[in-house]
Amino acid sequence: MRSIDRGVALAMFLTLAPVLPAHAQTDQVLAGEGRTQELVEQLKDLLRTAEQDRRSNPAMTKQVRELVRRYDWPWRVSLLYDDFRDGDYTYNPRWNVNNGEFRVARGSGLRSYFDPPTSQAGRPVSRRGDGSAMELLGDLLMGTREREAEPAPANVKSESEIFTRVGITNAFVVKAELNIRRYTDRDTRIEFGPYQGDDRSSGYRLAYEAGRKPSLTLLRFSPGRSAVVEMTDQEITLADGNSHTVEWRRTSDGEMIVLIDNKEIIKTVDRAYDDPFDGFAMINKGGEFEVKRVTIFGTQR
Repeated sequence: MRSIDRGVALAMFLTLAPVLPAHAQTDQVLAGEGRTQELVEQLKDLLRTAEQDRRSNPAMTKQVRELVRRYDWPWRVSLLYDDFRDGDYTYNPRWNVNNGEFRVARGSGLRSYFDPPTSQAGRPVSRRGDGSAMELLGDLLMGTREREAEPAPANVKSESEIFTRVGITNAFVVKAELNIRRYTDRDTRIEFGPYQGDDRSSGYRLAYEAGRKPSLTLLRFSPGRSAVVEMTDQEITLADGNSHTVEWRRTSDGEMIVLIDNKEIIKTVDRAYDDPFDGFAMINKGGEFEVKRVTIFGTQR
């Protein structure tokens, strides 16, 4: 066995030894084990060397790449946690309501109900009729083509919004436990994500839309513009009256992965934003939902 392959094999053993007995993506694991992450970083270095060496064992290199993907967890800094059990969303952490009504009863989650106006102007992504479906397909084929968002009519609220100001590193993990109610006679759409700026006009949003074929869309937005980064309508089961966990990971190199109940749904890359974010917002664009818990972790600054 060549020296690189021996080094890779040793790193695989060292990485697996401390974590195999009880590795699970719980909130405690989110905090991270420093020694395990240090070994993963060493494994990354070995992987880069092995990938550049044509003499290395391809099968072993593939195994190492999968191990890195499985055990790499750089998000070890707790940035935000709220389960709303205290019955007060205005304190520790403080949430601010921009539009609409949000309420929380002691022992339950944050609840929101919003019945949108008939006009859908001002939405960054239109309802998925024949025209909007073609637009989404065009966006994906052309590589997140940006388009201008139409302004909403004056004095018409097209959404309910609640947000909290918190520093979020460029690489982050957002984990939200949601209960969404689906209606047959009205729109259902929820969006959430980190923003930049006091006006919250730039950042990312993850949008869930119920309907005959529910969809999950990852959006990038900036003042007056929005772009579809990735979108899927496969295996989306959020608006069934049960609680579901949505986990959204972003690495320092722009890779983003979205999981629903620990199942990977979206994997993509977007490097549009290099700077940290200034807060986190949740938007109700139609329907009723309850946020039972929201957790955000970041990396060392």
